[in-house]
Amino acid sequence: MQRPLLLAVWMALPGCVPSDLSGNRMSAAHPYVLNRATKDLACPSKQVQVVRKLGGRYVATGCGRTAAYQTSCQQLQCDVAGEGERPAAWRDRSDPGSSDMQR
Repeated sequence: MQRPLLLAVWMALPGCVPSDLSGNRMSAAHPYVLNRATKDLACPSKQVQVVRKLGGRYVATGCGRTAAYQTSCQQLQCDVAGEGERPAAWRDRSDPGSSDMQR
C-alpha cells in the first residue's frame, strides 16, 4: 500500500518528474530557440517567452511579436529553423573529422 503513495508523492515533486511529462523543465533546444527568437523578434531575452510544443516545435512571444520554430537536436547540440525553414538533419552534416577540418 505504501508504494502507490510514494509514487504519487514522487510524481508531485517538480524536480523528479521526467521532462517529457512535466513540461516545465528546459530542453536542450530552449536556449537555442531563445537566442534565435531574441534576434528575430528584436526583443531583449528577458522579455521573450518560449513555449515548448510537441515534436520539437516552439513558439516564442515578445515585444508584441510571435515566431514559431522547429528544432532538431542531437544530444545537447540543436539546430533551430524558423517557420518555412527546415533544420538540417544531423546525418546530412559533414563529419567534424573530415579532411576539410584537418587542413
